[in-house]
Amino acid sequence: MLETLRIQNYALIDRLEVDFAPGFNVLTGETGAGKSIVVGALNLVLGARASSDIIRTGETTARVEALFRLEKVSARLKTLLSQQGIELEEDCLLLARTVSADGRGRAFAGGQLVPVSVLSEIGDELVDLHGQHEHQSLLRPDRQTDLVDAFAGTEADAARMAERMGALGELDREIAQLETDDRDRARRMDFLRFEVSEIDAAGLQPGEEEELRGRLRRITHAEKVHALANSAHAALYESEEGAAVDRLDAALSDVTELAEILEEFRELAGQLSEARAQIEAVADELRRHTTLAEFDPAELDELNRRQAQLGALKRKYGPDIAAILEYREKAAAELAAYEGRDARLETLRRRRAVLLAEAEKAAAELSAARRKAAAKLDRRVADALRDLDMRGARFETRFEAVPLCARGVDRIEFLLAANSGEKPKPLRQVASGDEISRIMLALKAVFAGMDRIPTLVFDEIDAGVGGAVARRVAEKMAALARSHQVLCVSHLAQIAAAAARHLTVSKADENGHTLTRVARAEGADREKELARLLDGTVSAVGMEHARALLADMQNTGVS
Repeated sequence: MLETLRIQNYALIDRLEVDFAPGFNVLTGETGAGKSIVVGALNLVLGARASSDIIRTGETTARVEALFRLEKVSARLKTLLSQQGIELEEDCLLLARTVSADGRGRAFAGGQLVPVSVLSEIGDELVDLHGQHEHQSLLRPDRQTDLVDAFAGTEADAARMAERMGALGELDREIAQLETDDRDRARRMDFLRFEVSEIDAAGLQPGEEEELRGRLRRITHAEKVHALANSAHAALYESEEGAAVDRLDAALSDVTELAEILEEFRELAGQLSEARAQIEAVADELRRHTTLAEFDPAELDELNRRQAQLGALKRKYGPDIAAILEYREKAAAELAAYEGRDARLETLRRRRAVLLAEAEKAAAELSAARRKAAAKLDRRVADALRDLDMRGARFETRFEAVPLCARGVDRIEFLLAANSGEKPKPLRQVASGDEISRIMLALKAVFAGMDRIPTLVFDEIDAGVGGAVARRVAEKMAALARSHQVLCVSHLAQIAAAAARHLTVSKADENGHTLTRVARAEGADREKELARLLDGTVSAVGMEHARALLADMQNTGVS
């Protein structure tokens, strides 16, 4: 529900905050006081088109904020908020809109800057604004189809219909992909075969690059490796100044003899023995390198060729052998998919035929259920229109057959002939603001328990209405307010007396400026306003009539 509306520098309003209640809210006031300005400000924050003309004289920026408390959130609204990364705070959502004198403006939802189009989409899920305004969901054929499904009890069937068509769409896309021009497919398959063959022929092994680089280093520096290894080996065994091994053997002999004399030398003897064994191992390795480190031109050529081959593969398929092998697996999988294309295509076509038959059968059943319910719906709406003094009006639900789609095989649209003898026209073409408001009230009364939009606003609903009809309008709005929040701009006492919250709109001159003010009417103030609505003046007789009207509405359970 709409909890609070804040308006700043909008038309005749300098700064205004209006709190609304659940259920039935009414705004009354003298002509020109600014009732429709308040509704216009709400329309602005719901994403309506804006002009700098709405900015209060002498100011540069207008701002409107609307705070909504959401007990339930529709699936569509959840999606919109999720797409924008907006989270509710304590089940509340704040919408805001600014308009600057240069024509620029900004829109906000949940404190985040959003496009006006998104603000409008969010607004469509929160408020239906009936009158000369933009947020009238019942004027949209897609919404009319939803309401027929709700009335017919076919919402689940309609949802399954959309799911079936979504699955058909996915199959069609996959089939189309497989049916791509055969020459392109053949070229692609040849290319994939070449790539897989080239990688397989290379016989790549994990870790091969590191081993190759080591072998290249060894053979490239073969002469130096041979000299250094030979020199080191000679120092250990063949030095004219005394080989290291000979000296170590002499030391080991002496320490071993010492160990026979003194116990503490045994550990040292062991350590020298271990050192002697390690030196022998080092010498063996050096001796091996003196034999390996021989320059072999043929081996060098082979290693360089292999390195060049790996470099070429890396440039084409990936930065290392692991990436090249991964690329090979993907190419092989794609090739296998192409090679199994005919079998896959036949499987998909059979699956599509089955799913299409199911969808066509379901669409026919859905259409039959909708048409049956529509006849009952037309009678219900016609009765509601007669209650609202539109006796010559004729309402009908038109069905137009369309190719199978997510909504079935029906294009549904509500038509209305407002007067006898007129040809029914789509609701969106009905021009009169008071007519459309009463039509919307009739429709909303019929769809009261099926409409997901929580807040309904009626502007100009009572133009040309009075007497018993005004009472019936009040009763229908009060009944509607049991399942929705209702905001109504009215000049009829019967409607105002039925409201749970009565707000009065007035103009005041302050410092040479005309300003619009809104106040809650309670007790004697409300009785005075009702008296003014009844008689045009506040008199003793009018006050008595006002009290009687309030009592009647309460006693009959309207208010």
